[in-house]
Amino acid sequence: MLRLKVFWKKDCPNCPKGKAVVTQVEKKGVEADYYDIETVEGLTDATFFTVLSTPSIIIVDENDNEVSAFRGEKEILTMEELENALGIKGGDLND
Repeated sequence: MLRLKVFWKKDCPNCPKGKAVVTQVEKKGVEADYYDIETVEGLTDATFFTVLSTPSIIIVDENDNEVSAFRGEKEILTMEELENALGIKGGDLND
């Protein structure tokens, strides 16, 4: 099953909007882990996934291999774009 890794930081003006899109997808059964890149754990994972800006959303498989990514999007990621990347367009994972 695919999961999301969400990288954010406090002073990021677009992070609240990006996190809100992820929250909506979580309601459809997608698991998400949130990483504040200003912490050691967050920065470590950000470095591993080559995250250079926030918000960044990395889609990973069950082995933590990157499947797709939205890194530091200038335009906020839409719900539809994230659903399409996850293959859950309009429904939920159990459909």
